[in-house]
Amino acid sequence: MFLIVAPLSVLYNWKDELDTWGYFRVTILHGNKKDNELIRVKQRKCEIALTTYETLRLCLDEFNSLEWSAVIVDEVHRIKNPKARITEVMKALKCSSRINFKKQFSDPVEHGQRHTATKRELATGRKAMQRLAKKMSGWFLRRTKILIKDQLPKKEDRMVYCSLTDFQKAVYQTVLETEDTNSHGETVKTLYFSYLAVLQKVANHVALLQAASTSKQQETLIKRICDQVFSRFPDFVQKSTDAAFETLSDPKYSGKMKVLHQLLNHCWKNKDKVLLFSFSTKVLDVLQQYCMASGLDYRRLDGSTKSEERIKIVKEFNSTQDVNICLVSTMAGGLGLNFVGANVVVLFDPTWNPANDLQAIDRLLII
Repeated sequence: MFLIVAPLSVLYNWKDELDTWGYFRVTILHGNKKDNELIRVKQRKCEIALTTYETLRLCLDEFNSLEWSAVIVDEVHRIKNPKARITEVMKALKCSSRINFKKQFSDPVEHGQRHTATKRELATGRKAMQRLAKKMSGWFLRRTKILIKDQLPKKEDRMVYCSLTDFQKAVYQTVLETEDTNSHGETVKTLYFSYLAVLQKVANHVALLQAASTSKQQETLIKRICDQVFSRFPDFVQKSTDAAFETLSDPKYSGKMKVLHQLLNHCWKNKDKVLLFSFSTKVLDVLQQYCMASGLDYRRLDGSTKSEERIKIVKEFNSTQDVNICLVSTMAGGLGLNFVGANVVVLFDPTWNPANDLQAIDRLLII
């Protein structure tokens, strides 16, 4: 029997792929049916068991009571911290064979890559890499996009500059002119990040300043800044209160929304299918309001979407022509999901880590 450990966000995607590409008896050890499925596993009624890191952590003894031929770990960066509880659990999990990766491979390679490495450390690092490649060759069949690059559609990357609207410029300038009061004892670093968060919201959509801050630590300070700013724009505050739906969906309060409106109209005429990513769920709320106001048939996937529902959304988006736009949280939907039905990816607001954005883009070019 084989055990596959993966994040909950991609657990059902694993099952879907196994059902698509093979004839395996697969079970999921998670949720309310976990105990019943464990009985089936003990009775050898399945070949592959899927579980999450959290379930494994809570039920380690039950998993160790079974004999696993091999354990496959997806998104292995989750166990990179040697002191983390989940890393300790993974080390305690019993399986037929185990490779001491750190002492045999990781440490020699790391030491050999340092700029202060001696000739001996360089040679040792190279030998460790060669041994690792040889050992892994019997287990891993690595395939990259280069093998099928002629079959993949050409990817064009475009960075579009979006000017702020006049109203955004006025609000932006007002934020810069607010008093740097520090009567509440905030550190300079806290002030910097608070103002940076406010300016980022202004650049995305002014109405985001009306939404509650997600950072409890900076919530009071950001609210104080916003109160100072909007004291100069009472008409906008009143409109946001009386007609929040119209305000959120109105592109004139966001330069990005103006450009997005034109882009989506172009995609609509070409019958393109669009993945629209945002790092912020508050921004997704704005985009959702816009889609509703524009009469677009859309789907949304973020951190609150249940794992089973995610696969349903992906399948529906890939197979249904009527659904031509999917709003996706970069962190929740940027890993493991295959949106192969899409041909356009839009990053509304990039994350601080470019690797997250690259992962999001590859949702439609994954192999």
